[in-house]
Amino acid sequence: MEKLLNYKEDKILQETKCKLVVFSDIHYAPERPVNNGSIIDRKLTECAIPVLEKLIYEINNEIKPDVAINLGDLIEDFNDHDKDIINLNFIWNLLKRIEAPFYSIIGNHDLRSMSSRTEVEQIMGYEHSTFSVDVLGYHFVFLGLNVNNTSNVESGGILKTRCISEEDLKWIKEDLENTNLPTIVFSHYGIAEDDMKGNWWFEKHPDHAVLGNRGEVKEILKKDKNLLAVFSGHQHWTKKTIENGISYYVVGSLTENINDNGVPDGVYFEVTLEGNKIEVEEKHIRLK
Repeated sequence: MEKLLNYKEDKILQETKCKLVVFSDIHYAPERPVNNGSIIDRKLTECAIPVLEKLIYEINNEIKPDVAINLGDLIEDFNDHDKDIINLNFIWNLLKRIEAPFYSIIGNHDLRSMSSRTEVEQIMGYEHSTFSVDVLGYHFVFLGLNVNNTSNVESGGILKTRCISEEDLKWIKEDLENTNLPTIVFSHYGIAEDDMKGNWWFEKHPDHAVLGNRGEVKEILKKDKNLLAVFSGHQHWTKKTIENGISYYVVGSLTENINDNGVPDGVYFEVTLEGNKIEVEEKHIRLK
């Protein structure tokens, strides 16, 4: 899994340039959760802080991107509301050290013990966790997850949080229709189809790797002539898929024991946008 991804795509010409850092699935926990009903064998939660601190240092002192983005699962939940709130506050305060403009999606583990997404939005300072921003001539759309309290919380709360709400789908459609800027969409769950063959987490349950109502999302995306790419996390591997002419990039987890050697993957993307050209380069934080 040490393979370097270095994708380059040309679409249309424009002079603007923008650099992003994209990472995902920190899975912070002050100690390893027990009896939370989730398999955590490959999550090196004890490495979350040192890996993130080193990434923040590189963002601030070496990479110096225009924007930094996290794609969700800030914490490894305890399936305990009060503990999870404490841990979300802790990791969010650490992320505030990023000196570039920083945005984050809320992941399934962040929401597992919550009755709604409101408390997590308040920690992050967001009025809504589905939102968009314009930066240096680019339009970035962040997909917030719906919390369905009629679903169970097994498998890390995946079934509880697998969908975008109808209200948010309507907002996303209108938002994309109202911009002419080159656009990137960010999601926690995958949106492209994939059988998950070879995926340690999801090969047996590929439906847990992707949005439940991704078909509705894709109907919106495929009509958007400005769309450059879609980025997601959650799947704990790093790859690219092209579906209906749309490029879908998946970034793995910062703390995944990807090679079963006790070393966190530390994976992140450096993304360079120039006009409608996008370059995505896979990088890794190494603790030693």
